Amino acid sequence: MKKKFTYLGVFVLTVFNTFAQQSSLSSQSASSEATPIKRKCATPILDESFESWIADKIQKQQQFTNEKKAAVVYNIPIIFHIIHTGQAVGTGYNISATRINQQIARLNADYRKTNTDQSTYLTQASFVSAAADVEINFCAAQINPSGTMMAEPGIDRIKYSDKGWPAPPYTGSSATIENTIKPSSIWDPTKYFNVWVTAFSDLTLGYAQFPTVPSGTSPVTDIVGMGGSALTDGVVIDYSATGNTTGAYNLGRTLTHESGHWLGLRHINGDASCGNDYVGDTPTQNNLSGTCPTTAGATVASGCTASPNPPGRMYQNYMDYSDDKCMVLFTAGQKARMQAVMASCTRRNSLNTSLVCGNVNLIDYSSILEFNLFPNPSNGLLNVSLDLINSEDFSISVINTLGQVVSEIKQIQSNGSNIKIDLVSQSKGIYFVTVKTKSGSKTKRLIIQ
Repeated sequence: MKKKFTYLGVFVLTVFNTFAQQSSLSSQSASSEATPIKRKCATPILDESFESWIADKIQKQQQFTNEKKAAVVYNIPIIFHIIHTGQAVGTGYNISATRINQQIARLNADYRKTNTDQSTYLTQASFVSAAADVEINFCAAQINPSGTMMAEPGIDRIKYSDKGWPAPPYTGSSATIENTIKPSSIWDPTKYFNVWVTAFSDLTLGYAQFPTVPSGTSPVTDIVGMGGSALTDGVVIDYSATGNTTGAYNLGRTLTHESGHWLGLRHINGDASCGNDYVGDTPTQNNLSGTCPTTAGATVASGCTASPNPPGRMYQNYMDYSDDKCMVLFTAGQKARMQAVMASCTRRNSLNTSLVCGNVNLIDYSSILEFNLFPNPSNGLLNVSLDLINSEDFSISVINTLGQVVSEIKQIQSNGSNIKIDLVSQSKGIYFVTVKTKSGSKTKRLIIQ
């Protein structure tokens, strides 16, 4: 089956929203490695003023990195709006929480460079050296907009008929999605990264909305889809490409790719034959790749007359159109661009201080007088200092971003103490430490690095 990624863009007075499927070799070079493109979107028209604006932010970001200051690790709460037709949970469009948890784990592995499949396809030395830990984490939202703890972290299940919407499947980037579904179901985009999971009827895999440029700059609007409203901010993906599935798009990397657009990345070929993606360490490519265009480890010619280092076609890049199995890296240049977006674009930056993952003192009950974690960040050996007003039973739980308890300690009739917790065996990333008593709870965020 041939599929396509699409993404939407709006700059000042510059709008595109038409997408084309290509199944021939018409845009590829005649080189021997050329293969049919499986997913392709039409070349967008982008306003150069955005590139001028973000170039300054990227330069500052790279200067920050070169000065070897403490890394900024950004945290993004994510909510999946699963649109279904009444199927039981885990069937059809109404995909399981397991699939969503797999998808979040995939995002974190890909954005933190902990994915274990790089060695299979990433053997060119210059590509290996370009691969980067983007230092962006994703966590399942624990709290809904009403302030209630969610039974299924990160999941908002919506039966289409309950909203009066047309039934899925939908045409990708359609008016139904943009004008009806998104505005009536979006959660505050300054607190949540909204991802809609639905079924497409036109072979679309997904599409994204670009980030907001702060007011007072040029351009002054979003590069976003279908009009630029905050009510449409997020990503839409097909249910069949969410989490671990089957086929060529089976590892959840549709959302890795679309989240790259949502964080300001263009396709690796610059959306033109030998175009410019405004990233210095990606090669010039004559087009987007299809499948995995060569055997593992081989250098594939780009078909362009002038190609910067690293050489060749970087079909292993998440912003190409390769099959999921051989998409394995973001580059340091792409990282700098995404970090600049997180630091400087209003809605994206606000997500880092959102509390909906339960990451900072969510509920401050009087029974817990004091609760501290040290060191934080931690290497896995954690101390929890706890004082309670009254002597009572309490528990300390350490929870990962999928809502799973990875460690729990219980004490009976205590006013608290300094408690040591060994988390050395846990993966690097974001965790939440929750202290519970019979009268309430309090949660703080922990970073293991």
